[in-house]
Amino acid sequence: MKLRDYFWSKGQPWRGIRSYTVPRLLRLLHAGLMSTIRLSTTGVHHMRPFFEKTEGPGALFVLWHDHTLVPLHLFRGRDICVMMSTSRAGRMQAAFWNLNGWRIVWGSSKKKEGITAVREVLRLVREGVNCGFTPDGPKGPRHQAHGGVVYLASKAPAVVLPIAVAASDEWRLSTWDKYLIPKPFSRVHVNVGEPLHVPAELSREENEMWRGKIEAALNESHRQAQEEIKKRE
Repeated sequence: MKLRDYFWSKGQPWRGIRSYTVPRLLRLLHAGLMSTIRLSTTGVHHMRPFFEKTEGPGALFVLWHDHTLVPLHLFRGRDICVMMSTSRAGRMQAAFWNLNGWRIVWGSSKKKEGITAVREVLRLVREGVNCGFTPDGPKGPRHQAHGGVVYLASKAPAVVLPIAVAASDEWRLSTWDKYLIPKPFSRVHVNVGEPLHVPAELSREENEMWRGKIEAALNESHRQAQEEIKKRE
């Protein structure tokens, strides 16, 4: 057995030690990195009414899977819900997000557990809780929206706000989503696009049309974020 496998095993005591220490170490590293970047935003005023409202459904804050690291910091402590896998890696990630003040809804790539998680998110959004959603997650294809976001927005009903991130200098992980990590002291811009109001009771053709609209809005939001980086350099 490799040393890495030994520490990643299911057995005790490493399981308990790992689940406590790794998320807290990640939080320290993440906070340290975020303290060095030069962060700017546009369009955040679209989100403020949903942070301040006391009644009505919440909003869906939608972003590509590889763009989550900076919004995790920027919108921390807002009690926004996010879906996380019940796998070992998912639980580690969920603990990290929870330490930053995000509410966890447990899901899975398994159909039954995935449906249960979507229903729970729908219930929370209807109660006024805002939810962060990655429409190309959890396994891709990269930057291609799935229909789940349209279903949630239509059934709640909830406003969709497309969020994107761009950095002047970055690392990209060798994962399916090419996860974005801004380099220390880089310039980072977060853009929140215009709200999308998805109608209720959509036909199959309308569902596909709105899926395409949300995908296009995310790509446009990313383009605008990249333009802002160029302007500020």
